[in-house]
Amino acid sequence: MKIKRALPPIAFAVASLAAGCGGKATPVARVEVNPHQVRLPFSQAQTLHLTWTPTAALDDDQPTVFIHLLDDRRKVARTFDHAFPQHWREGTPVSYDVKLYQSAMAPPLPAGKYELTLGLYGKDRKRWALDGLGEPVGRDEYKVAEVEAPAQRPNPRFAFSNAWQPAEAGGDRQVLARRWMAERAVIRLVNQRGPGTVWMVVQVPETKSSDYKVVLDPGATEPSVMAVGSCGHGEANLTGSGLHDAELAMEAPPPGGFCRVLLTSNFVLEPSIAGRKRSVSLENIAWVPAGGGRKAGGGRRARHQGQKPAAPAAPQ
Repeated sequence: MKIKRALPPIAFAVASLAAGCGGKATPVARVEVNPHQVRLPFSQAQTLHLTWTPTAALDDDQPTVFIHLLDDRRKVARTFDHAFPQHWREGTPVSYDVKLYQSAMAPPLPAGKYELTLGLYGKDRKRWALDGLGEPVGRDEYKVAEVEAPAQRPNPRFAFSNAWQPAEAGGDRQVLARRWMAERAVIRLVNQRGPGTVWMVVQVPETKSSDYKVVLDPGATEPSVMAVGSCGHGEANLTGSGLHDAELAMEAPPPGGFCRVLLTSNFVLEPSIAGRKRSVSLENIAWVPAGGGRKAGGGRRARHQGQKPAAPAAPQ
């Protein structure tokens, strides 16, 4: 599934003025969203299921779905935007899951109630009207669920080994913080009390950049990273430049022990001027308790999300 970052609300509003002239716009799709009530503790992820039934043709066959988490002032607190996962075809239903999450690398949301809204826009920033959703909260933006961010408790967290560089700002409300690793790094689970799934979004950088040189291991033909969980048989091989998401099923930790995820890359980025070597960046990470999303125990799951990543700055 491709991810596209949210556009500023002002840009959305300006781009939508033309669509609003001359009366109410005809919906281009009917959308069903489940569930309508979501509990989203810090450092955890939950699954939102979307079913689209396009009812009209678009001049953009792969538009972007925007999902906003609004606070009590209806300001955007988080975004979960992504490209529509298939080519838009009138009359062809499309169903898929989206992760809602509080990344363990970002500051926690203030405890309280939030609104989740959804809409659709194209490459020209035009929004389209939709049907089957809740009340409009803006131009062609609709309420789809209520989200509760409970007060912080000792939920499962993540501890990063020294091979990880310090967290840095992500630059938007979808990736609030990221961490870079070298060739090999470990993430340890803390306060894990039962089985579940570690969900991650990892970025493998482009192979061509003026800021760095990609040096592959002998015999490798393209950059990749292997993620392996120590509890159970969860593993994912993430290959090729772009954003990848992975889900590693984890069993309960052994008595007195803990579970961890080992990440190993087959390349390093050598900076063009000066700085530390690094390889991949961790964009988001969260814990999905057993029964809170996809069932744990499936072993492995990885999906290349297809978006070309922004070239990273020269390693520091």
